[in-house]
Amino acid sequence: MEDVIRVLLIEDDEDDYFLTSDYLDRCESPSFHLTWVTNSSDALDILQRKNFDLCLLDYILGSENAIDVLEVLKSNQITLPVVILTGQNDVAVDEMVMRAGAADYLQKSELETPRFMRTIRYAMVRREIENERVERHKIEQKNKAKDKFLAHLGHELRTPLTSILGYTELLLDENRYPDVEQELNIIHTNGKHLLSLLNDLLDMSRLMAERLELTRKDIELDGLMTDVYSLMNLAAKDKGLQLILDSENPVPEQINADPTRLRQVLINLISNAIKFTDKGHINVSVELLSPSMASSRERLLFRVADSGIGMPPNKLETIFQPFEQIEDVMRANHGGAGLGLAISRELVHMMGGEINVESSFGKGSIFSFTIDPGTLEGIPRRRLSLTLPTRRDNEELNLHVSGRVLIVDDLRELRRLTGHLVSQCHASVAFAENGVKALEAVLQAEEEGHPFHLVLMDIHMPVMNGIDSLKAIRRHKSNVSVVALTAANRKGLKQSLLDSGFDEVLGKPIDRVALTQILDRYLIRTEGPAPSREFEKQRAPEETISKTVSRKVLLIEDDEDAAELIQLLLANQGHDVIIAQTGNQAISTMREVVFDVILMDLTLPDYHGYDLAEDTRRLQSSAQVFIVSGYQPEKEKMESLGIKGALLKPVAKADLMELFESI
Repeated sequence: MEDVIRVLLIEDDEDDYFLTSDYLDRCESPSFHLTWVTNSSDALDILQRKNFDLCLLDYILGSENAIDVLEVLKSNQITLPVVILTGQNDVAVDEMVMRAGAADYLQKSELETPRFMRTIRYAMVRREIENERVERHKIEQKNKAKDKFLAHLGHELRTPLTSILGYTELLLDENRYPDVEQELNIIHTNGKHLLSLLNDLLDMSRLMAERLELTRKDIELDGLMTDVYSLMNLAAKDKGLQLILDSENPVPEQINADPTRLRQVLINLISNAIKFTDKGHINVSVELLSPSMASSRERLLFRVADSGIGMPPNKLETIFQPFEQIEDVMRANHGGAGLGLAISRELVHMMGGEINVESSFGKGSIFSFTIDPGTLEGIPRRRLSLTLPTRRDNEELNLHVSGRVLIVDDLRELRRLTGHLVSQCHASVAFAENGVKALEAVLQAEEEGHPFHLVLMDIHMPVMNGIDSLKAIRRHKSNVSVVALTAANRKGLKQSLLDSGFDEVLGKPIDRVALTQILDRYLIRTEGPAPSREFEKQRAPEETISKTVSRKVLLIEDDEDAAELIQLLLANQGHDVIIAQTGNQAISTMREVVFDVILMDLTLPDYHGYDLAEDTRRLQSSAQVFIVSGYQPEKEKMESLGIKGALLKPVAKADLMELFESI
C-alpha cells in the first residue's frame, strides 16, 4: 500500500467532513491526503483531472444517493474503490450499494474505530488485485494482437515466397537461360534462407504463446540418429569436416518422444557446430543417464561437440535467450535470426529436459541436452556405432545407368537426398512416402506398361512399414527388385530382411559407393559421357512418375502470382486447373463444374477458408479438399470440416507432387 493514500471525500455535511479529515490527519501510517467535494458533478470533474486511490462516498447527497453517484462513475469508466458512508444501519442499503459496485459499506459512527482502517486497507488491497488483473488482461490482449500480427505477417511473406521460389525452380528445371543459372541459384538459395528465418520467427512466437504442442510416439532411436547424420553429413563434408556419431554406453533401441522436434533440436545444434567450425570434427554422442536425486527416471543425454571458434564466458549466460544474440549475429555475419538456440531450449523443456553449453574461446563448444525418453522397461539396449562411408575418388563413382527407381521413405528430406544420389547416376526417380503409396505406385506403373526396375524401401515407416509393403507387392505377383534401407545394425537383421524377400539390404546413412553398386547390379549400364542437358529435359517427366492420373482441380487463391504458379506446376503434372480468386467466384464455379480436388487459401477477400469449406462440402461432397495457406491451419477444425490435409506456403513442385500422390 502507498505511503500516502489519496482520498476523495464526497460529502455534503461540513461537520462530517471535519470529523473525517481530523481522523485521517491523526493517522501516521499510512498517511492520507484528503480532497473534499459535495456532489457528483464536482466529483466527476476532479476525478477526470486527478488520480485518487480511494473514494469515501456519503450515502445521501441532497437529491442524490450513493447508487446514483456509483452509476455516474461507472458510466464514465472511473474504477477506483468506493467505500459508502452512512448514518444508519440498514442491511437492505448495504446489499444495494454492494451490488451497485461499492467496495464496502461503513457507518459514520465507526470512523474512529479500527474497523474504519481495516475497511480502507481491504479496499486498497482489492484495488491492487483489480489493477493487476487489468494489467494482465492488457498484456494478454497485446500478446494476442502480437500473435495475430505475426500470423498475418507469416501469411503475407509466405505468399510472395511461393512465387519467388516456385518460378526460380521452374527456370532452373527448364534450363532455358544457362547464362543466368548462377544468378537463379543465388535467388533460390536466398529465398530458402528467408523462409528459414520466417519459420524460426513463427516457431518462437508459438512457443512464447504456449501454442506449440508435442506429438509423442514410439520411435527407433538408431534410425532417427542415422537420419540426422545422413542429412547433416553433406553440409559437414562441404566444409571439409568429419561428422562422427556414437554412444557413450548402451542406449534403448526405442524411445517415446516427438521425432520432428527432437530432430529439429539436433539439426539446429549440429548446423551451428558446422557453421562455427572451419576445420576438425563434429562429434555427436548419445548417453543414457541413470536415475538420480534430481530425477527418479532415466534420462537420455545428447551431446554435440565441435572444434570450432568457441565462445567467451560472458556470452554463455545469454546464449539461449531469444533476441539477445541479434547484435552478435549481425556483427559476425553468420546469418540467421539468433533464435535457433532459444527455440531449442524451449523444445527441450517441453520434452522434459534441460540444455547446457560449455565453451572456451578458440577451443570449441559442447552443447548438451537431456530429454525424457518415456518408460524404458523391457526395451533392448545397445551401443550406437556409425561406420563412416568409405571415401572414393569421383572417377570410381562415375556410373551411367538407365532405369526407373522408386524411393520410399517417410522423411521428405531423405527421399530427396537419396533421389539426388540416384539421379547423379542418371536413372529416373519417383517417390513414395510410405508402404501403401509404394504398393500403389508399383502396381500402377506395371499396369501402365512402365514398370519400375528397382525399389529402395525404408523399413520403419508409418501407415505401412517396408516389410509389409514388400509382402503386399509380392502378393500382387510383382517381381520388381526391392532393396531394404535401414539404419538398424543389430545382429541377424540383414539375414532376417533377406529371408523376408528383400533382394539386398543397404544401410543408412547411405554410402554412395554401396548405392552405386546396387544401381549397377539392378539397372542397365550405359556407356559414354554424362547425359546432356537436352537428355535431362527429356528424362525429367519420368522423374515425377508415381501417379499420372489427370485430375480436375479448383484452386481458390486471391494472389494472382501464386495462383498462376500453382496452376502452371499442376498443369505440368497433367492436371486441369481452374482458378477462383474469391469465395463467391469459387461457389459459382462449383455449381457448374465437378472437381476431383479443391485447393483453397484460408484468407480470401470475401470468405474465410473454414466457412468456404463448409459450403464446399455441401456443393462438392466427392471432392477432396486441401488447404494451401501461409497460416498454420487448426488440426481439429480441419478434421471437423473433412479437410484432407494442408500445404504451408511457399509451395514447391515436390510438395504438390507428394500431395497428389497421396490422393
